Parts: sequence; C-alpha cells; structure tokens
Amino acid sequence: MIKFIACPEGLIESNILKETIVSFAHKSGFKIKKLEYNFVDLKQMRSLNTNFLNHKNDTDIITFDYTEGKSIIAEVFISTQMMIENAKMNNQSVDNECIRLISHGLFHCLGYKDKEPEEKVIMRKKEEEFIFAVSRETNQDV
Repeated sequence: MIKFIACPEGLIESNILKETIVSFAHKSGFKIKKLEYNFVDLKQMRSLNTNFLNHKNDTDIITFDYTEGKSIIAEVFISTQMMIENAKMNNQSVDNECIRLISHGLFHCLGYKDKEPEEKVIMRKKEEEFIFAVSRETNQDV
C-alpha cells in the first residue's frame, strides 16, 4: 500500500508514481507493505526534525524506515515549502523536485545512504534514474 497524504493538488500523477515505486523496489528485491508520503508545512517538519532526530536545521525530507527484511514499511515526510524552494534554487520544476524527494525516501528504504560525498553521488544518480522513469511513463500516456 502506497499513500500520498496532503499532496498539493495536481502536483503528481499518483498511479504512475506508485507503479514506478513498486518497480524500483522489486528490482532491488523488495516489496512494499506500507509506504506513506506525508506532505507537511515547515512548522511540522521542524518539529519532527527536532523531536525525533534532535536536529535544529530545516530539511526537505525525513524518512522513518521500519522495513522488515525485504518488506518496506515507512513513513516519509516532505516539507512542501522546502520542496518549492529547492525547485527554484535548482532550476527544476516543482513536479520533478517532488518526484526526486519521493524517490529519495524510497531509496533510503532500499538501503541507500547520503551522508558521505560518494553516497550522495550514488543517491543523485538513482534519483535521476527514477525521475526519468516517471517522465518516460507520463509521456507515454500523452
């Protein structure tokens, strides 16, 4: 089960995203048991970051990964405001930034990290691969 909670209206094509998420998980030997993407405001994201991670900085995404073996169970929180700011800062569409963040949460559940510079490079490549897969599927429907 994959849910998108409080996603800004018209931002994503959820069926295509869900299919792509499942496809990437299966390619890595995982199945999705429960994956919730929660779109929250900056105040709620700051509270989550402070209370659960003891971080004082703003962040665009937090993934709480409860995966058991190869069965993904996770809650992902995405800051809507930071998503929009990041899109502007990186000359991306808000759609692409949203897809990047959605994939980022998934890739953490699949075991990818992004603390070290070399890990960040791998994570960015995986995100780009995911964005391309979603855009390819979206363009086929047109």
